[in-house]
Amino acid sequence: MSEDAKFKSLVGVIGAGIQGVCISLCLIKKGFKVTLIDRDDPGKDSASTGNAGHFSPYASVPINRSDILVDVPSMLFSSTGPLALKWNYVYKMIPWFLKFIKNCNKKNMMHTAKYMHQILNLALPAYDELFSDIDISGLVESKGIIYFWTKNDLKSRELEINIRNELGVKQQLLTRHEIHDLEPHIKKVYHAGVLYP
Repeated sequence: MSEDAKFKSLVGVIGAGIQGVCISLCLIKKGFKVTLIDRDDPGKDSASTGNAGHFSPYASVPINRSDILVDVPSMLFSSTGPLALKWNYVYKMIPWFLKFIKNCNKKNMMHTAKYMHQILNLALPAYDELFSDIDISGLVESKGIIYFWTKNDLKSRELEINIRNELGVKQQLLTRHEIHDLEPHIKKVYHAGVLYP
């Protein structure tokens, strides 16, 4: 039997960041022959740039929340806002935007959140298994993450906390003083926060 015949199939994975590498390792474990493709040399961080270097199984709240619609105008017109729009493209976006608005309700949002949570809940055990297989467990730390907010963001944050409670996400609400005790060097501009262990 030839070397290639031992493998189920040939697979190309594009992007040699953490996700591409982990996908490749999982496929190899299942018997696939994998070629990992990236525009940069091995070891460069371009494919993983911007992901904050953390795993986020708590991130199961989708953006199709009913409260997001109220925030869209200020997001669009703020020079530092998270949304940018090419105004000459608005006409082409109308069908997509109407579908998005139709899905901005609690029923559809919770449907998405439920399945996102089920997938994300598998992430850490899967990473732990891979990291153990390739003997790099010592390079990964599990410290949790803290999110904090001002009084202006309180309503939006309360909605997210309630959704995560419904999904059974582990979270610990923090007072201003508890945040300071955990992170004393952060300027006290926050009102409250939440720790995801």
